[in-house]
Amino acid sequence: FFTRIMSDSDVAVVLILWFALIILGLFTFTKTVKIVRHAECMIIERLGEYKFTLKPGLHFLVPFIEYPRHIRWRYLSCEAGSTVATPRHVDTDRIDMREHVIDFQRRHVITKDTVQIEVDALVYYRIRDARAAVFNVANLPAAIELLTQSTLRNIIASMSLDETFSSRERVNAELLDRIAPDAERWGVTIIRVEIQNILPPNDIKQ
Repeated sequence: FFTRIMSDSDVAVVLILWFALIILGLFTFTKTVKIVRHAECMIIERLGEYKFTLKPGLHFLVPFIEYPRHIRWRYLSCEAGSTVATPRHVDTDRIDMREHVIDFQRRHVITKDTVQIEVDALVYYRIRDARAAVFNVANLPAAIELLTQSTLRNIIASMSLDETFSSRERVNAELLDRIAPDAERWGVTIIRVEIQNILPPNDIKQ
C-alpha cells in the first residue's frame, strides 16, 4: 500500500514537471520567435541597449537577453456607423510604417489684429527611421502635435483676420515648411498639412 502511494505521488510529480516544462517551452518560444508583418518593424534591445531593427519576416531572438522595445502609440479610430474619429492609445512593440494622420482639436489663436479665432488642422506623416522615432523623442504623436500647434500659432499671429481666410493655402505651405525640418530629427517625414476650419468669434460672424 505504501509503495502504491509513492508510485501515485511520483506520477503526479512527473505530470507536474512535464506541464511546467511545456509552459516554459511555450513561453520561451514566444520570446524567441518573432513574426513582423508587412509595413511594420520592431526595435530590438539587448540588455537595455539598442541592437537592431527587425524588418517584415520571420526572426529569432536570444530569449530573455534580446527583446522588443515597447512604445505607447496613438492612432485615430472610427467606430462602425460613425463619421467621427476618436484618438486611442495602445501599448505595442510594433511600429507602423504606413502613413499616419493627427487630427488636432480646435485651438484658440490670436491674429495680428488681436482677434481670437479657432483653428483645427490635420497633419499627415510617415515614419522613415523607426530608431529615431523611438529614441529621439519621448512621445512622437504628442511631439508632432505640439510642434504643429506652436508653429501654427506663430504663423497666425503674423497675419490679419482677413488674411487667414484668404490665404489658407499659404498657411498650409508655410506650416509644412516650418515643421518638416524639426520632424526630420525624429525620423519622420511630414507629407501634408491641412487647415480644416477657421472660425471667427460669434460677434464677427454676426
